[in-house]
Amino acid sequence: MINFYYNCVRVDGGKREMCHYSVGPYTPESGLSADTISITARDYLRFSPAIQQAFVVTNNTDTMTDLFDRDHIRVAPAHPLYAQVRVAYDAQTAHRLAREAKRKV
Repeated sequence: MINFYYNCVRVDGGKREMCHYSVGPYTPESGLSADTISITARDYLRFSPAIQQAFVVTNNTDTMTDLFDRDHIRVAPAHPLYAQVRVAYDAQTAHRLAREAKRKV
């Protein structure tokens, strides 16, 4: 079972796989809807095999040219796990807003 949190993903209660969530903007040529959520791995770590089976994971790393990329996942509204990812994205947004408000005080 994959659980999504505001700052990570966990598979079956295992180790935390730190990540960041974001939404668009996407160009019309990309074919992605405005509600598509991106999940990006932190620290250049690869997502676990269980996550790679549940999503299409892209990584454009090219060690021949010293280009290092992070794993990226695009979750469209039609994906069965979209609702869980959306809750995590909203939690991340709320967490960020709370931190910003605390810093302003």
